[in-house]
Amino acid sequence: MPGPRAAARADAHRSGGLPGRSVAMLRFEAARCPMALPAEEVLRLAPEPPGGEVIAAVDLDARFGGTGASGPWLQWRRGASTRWLRVDRVVEVFSCEVRSLRPMPAWLRARGQAGPFWAVGVREQEVFLLVDPARL
Repeated sequence: MPGPRAAARADAHRSGGLPGRSVAMLRFEAARCPMALPAEEVLRLAPEPPGGEVIAAVDLDARFGGTGASGPWLQWRRGASTRWLRVDRVVEVFSCEVRSLRPMPAWLRARGQAGPFWAVGVREQEVFLLVDPARL
């Protein structure tokens, strides 16, 4: 099975996505909420993080008040930052037009209440939150 990056490139190619106008997103569910993050920042999916490493791991269900996810772990990386994120399930990789994304409301950002979310997007009939794992 191709990884998220290969699937993202294939999806962007099929959709005719242009650099700077669309970004490949990995959509997943956690804490009964649709979420997404840029697919290019997902290195791999695994049933468990590798053993024996000192890692930063966040179960997103538990982080947002749930009982804990039972799905796969995503390895996220941006620059030198790496985290493992546990989700309920991975839904898809899709091409998202940047202009369709909306920043979190200013009043939430000003109060520091936007948490790890930096934008909201819509895919078909579903609204999703864009997660910035660097803020977890």
